[in-house]
Amino acid sequence: MATQLYALSEENVSHVKDILAPDIIESPVLDNMEVFNRLRIKVIEDIEYAQTQIIFRRKGGEARRYKEGSTLKSTLGFMDESKLVMNQIWSRYYENLQNFREKQPFSILGSNGTYNAPVTEFILRQIGKQFAGDNLNNLFFGDIELGEDNPLSLYNGYWTIINKLINQGKISSKEGNLVACDPITDSPETQDGENFDAFVEWVEGWHPLLRNAPEVIVYMSQKQKRLITHSYMRKFTGLQTTSAGSEGFSFVGMENIKIVTNGVIGKGNRMIATLPENLQFGLDRASDWNAVMMSHDPNDLNVLIFQVQSTVGARILDIAPSKFCVSDGTIEQIEQLNGDYQKNTLTVTSNNEEWGKVTLSPQKDVYTKDETVKLTPAAESGYKFKAWSDGATISPRDIVYNGYPTYLQAIFEPDDEG
Repeated sequence: MATQLYALSEENVSHVKDILAPDIIESPVLDNMEVFNRLRIKVIEDIEYAQTQIIFRRKGGEARRYKEGSTLKSTLGFMDESKLVMNQIWSRYYENLQNFREKQPFSILGSNGTYNAPVTEFILRQIGKQFAGDNLNNLFFGDIELGEDNPLSLYNGYWTIINKLINQGKISSKEGNLVACDPITDSPETQDGENFDAFVEWVEGWHPLLRNAPEVIVYMSQKQKRLITHSYMRKFTGLQTTSAGSEGFSFVGMENIKIVTNGVIGKGNRMIATLPENLQFGLDRASDWNAVMMSHDPNDLNVLIFQVQSTVGARILDIAPSKFCVSDGTIEQIEQLNGDYQKNTLTVTSNNEEWGKVTLSPQKDVYTKDETVKLTPAAESGYKFKAWSDGATISPRDIVYNGYPTYLQAIFEPDDEG
């Protein structure tokens, strides 16, 4: 016997959404905390984000004895601000109202607004996880100059911050916080130990205070780590491989250096060396901008649009060479981890092309944002069009392409009356 399911009204969904809104807004921290901890990134919340920390930059020079009566000229340094710039960000997510169904009729329990709606809560929490994933994709490669239609424009990530500081001359070989590194490659011509030797030479180029700090975090791509550690193993033990995925690998004589990798860092041979928690991520939970709003798709009242708004930002606290160094080289983003924006495509399919097909008008390879496309399902003899994969039953159907990956499937079924 089939289980009866009870559909929630839009008002019911909105009630659950309001209860879960604080968790969804804070999901960039809550759902990504494991990554932040593994990468030793400090998370700043509440009013602390607004504090501009003043960093003292030494200009160098030497302390030495001088003859009595002579003048000693010494410039100690200058004060520099390290501000955590917060950005008001938003992302939209789509869900069909027909998916909000429970085994029991929806009811609010007690005066505190509690409820029993596990399916609805699961769907809404998935929106929070999606929002967390979108934020994580910006952690190293976000760039607000890409424009609000680009999913990598939520806030400036660490590589973007570094590039801007290089352009400003604050990170350079002259300043001592940019040190060149010989190419680390997987070329057949690379000799045993050569990649490790290149890494050691880069480390020796760091400021002595950074090199000898109790703990140094080195961010690099997963491939870069594999090439260096394998080179080390071949040079000193004759082994060809080491344990895959090990985050705690250390080198003899450099036990204070911890190599960390994660897909969000990217792919390439560029590396960052810094002290723990010098990379920071902030979220302002008290901002008036924060909200989870719900509205309708203008083309289909069954489609709900959830807009999540939050206030976040990232910074590198101190780029002094005694605390920070970056290598030369290149780095680029791996495809988005949550896959949402890997390809900006419009995909329309049939659940069984022998039962029916869909025609698009206009028919073209590339659609531009805000372009209207007509979808017409055509059933074969003995079959009929039932619905679209998002629950809508409109046929034919006009959609406005929003510039993001859109997937719809026409569902056909046997026509028992035919």
